[in-house]
Amino acid sequence: MKWPYSYVIYGLRLASNQSIPRLNPVESTPNAPQDVSVNFDADNPQSTQDDAEETLWYVSELCDENGNPALKIWKRNNTGEYRIDYSHGLTFHLNASLTDISICCAAPMEKDDVVDFLLGPVLGVVLRLRGVVCLHASAVAFEGKAIAFMGVPGAGKSTTAALFARRGHAVLSDDIAALVERDRSFCVLPAFPYLNLWPEMMQMLTGARGPVSESPAVDKLRVPLESSDPKFQREALPLAAIYVLAERSADSRAPFIEILPPQAALMTLVANTYGNTILDSTMRAHEFRVLGQIAESLPIRSLVARDGAAQLARLYDLVCEDRARSFR
Repeated sequence: MKWPYSYVIYGLRLASNQSIPRLNPVESTPNAPQDVSVNFDADNPQSTQDDAEETLWYVSELCDENGNPALKIWKRNNTGEYRIDYSHGLTFHLNASLTDISICCAAPMEKDDVVDFLLGPVLGVVLRLRGVVCLHASAVAFEGKAIAFMGVPGAGKSTTAALFARRGHAVLSDDIAALVERDRSFCVLPAFPYLNLWPEMMQMLTGARGPVSESPAVDKLRVPLESSDPKFQREALPLAAIYVLAERSADSRAPFIEILPPQAALMTLVANTYGNTILDSTMRAHEFRVLGQIAESLPIRSLVARDGAAQLARLYDLVCEDRARSFR
């Protein structure tokens, strides 16, 4: 079935039966390829089926206010379909070929809120199950290439991307950096044209309080990247370097950059890929091969920052100086 709305995100052409807020529509033609279709009006096709026909594929370590896992992923034994279940009643059904997403809400939910889960964690799962290696990172354009800021939740990935956007660098992705191999390089695919920022960091990008809204998927504020001064990179760029955002330090030298040798870089990459807990052994082997190539071929640095906004300008200068040395 051909849906009326078409978008491109993470290199995938999404066709939807409803408009998707904050995404830029692309022209849809009868012969245009369709990678994933999204149905916002689906009934729950598995609500009356036997739970024994499903296998619990993944359980989130994060819990809701009632102590229940915030997320569970089930896989149907007979068809290979997936069910992504959030404890608040939002469910995404994926077909076995990962080309159809059907969305069900147990209770009324704002469309913007549903979209946050769709464009973030759900598409992250789709990418991983399709074999796409994704870093837990935000990425920005720099000198015609991409640099990624990788780290655990709360490390400052989105904040650092916002800092670079304020300095004129377009943003490629926020939180999930999806990689594709092209012409012997690993390219970062564009995600969506907004950042999710903590409220206290929001003004770093906008300069003044702008049109933002809350995002329940990440408990942050959505900050648009496109206005009269576009800050979103629409085309994939080859990855030039990865900066691992280490734990903030009181060291008087901070902020500073340390080179990670290939072996340490590989272990850091393995620990900071997105959604690695949902992979089976075959997927993990593929991922390890790709990460090994990245660790051997790209500069990977540890970036140690200090608390406080006054250090952010120095952090930006440090990365620029490091990139300049790499170009010599």
